[in-house]
Amino acid sequence: MTTISWRCNSRCLPDLSKGYPQKPAVFFDRDGTLIAEEHYLHNPAELKLFPETIPGLQRLRQAGLSLYIFTNQAGVAHGYFTEADLHLLHQELVQRIAQGGASLNGIFYCPHHPEAKLQKYRFDCFGRKPNPGLLYLAACRDHLDLSNSFVIGDKLTDLKAGKQTGAATILVLTGYGEQELTKITPETQPDLVAANLTEATEWILERVGSNRTSVSDQHH
Repeated sequence: MTTISWRCNSRCLPDLSKGYPQKPAVFFDRDGTLIAEEHYLHNPAELKLFPETIPGLQRLRQAGLSLYIFTNQAGVAHGYFTEADLHLLHQELVQRIAQGGASLNGIFYCPHHPEAKLQKYRFDCFGRKPNPGLLYLAACRDHLDLSNSFVIGDKLTDLKAGKQTGAATILVLTGYGEQELTKITPETQPDLVAANLTEATEWILERVGSNRTSVSDQHH
């Protein structure tokens, strides 16, 4: 499966989804969720997958779910690295995941920041989390049912984006997750707090299985 990297302002015509069945998906934050947190990571040699990442992706894929990364990349906006550097990093990430026997449907990223050092990236983009633009872009391109999808991240900004689309949200305690626990409000309360991706995967598979059983029961 070819993984395509999409930028926040990539064009998508919403009417393309007409007549297509909508599919559930899982959206992952990148740093601190699937890979170890590194300050403005851009060197492929420094990329470190969490041990639970590939097994989790494999199990979710086997359950028939579409899998995506959605990520803010303000390092581009601040001039620490270029979009070309980012694409090389994502190529390495996709290759590592493939070598482990898993795959992604796509990577969606936003390189903008309202206080960017580089003027061409300086605005508050609808694709920048906590805004939900990247999720809507993925849904438009691949005909996804966001209301039956899942968002996993180690920051409340990840979950805020998911909540705006009706997706179920999971805070993992890897990355910045432990720090974010103290900031939870009624408006940002996740549907699940999980120690890591393994726990998050188990919960998703239980819910997906329950939904399928319910649908099956309705037909009998």
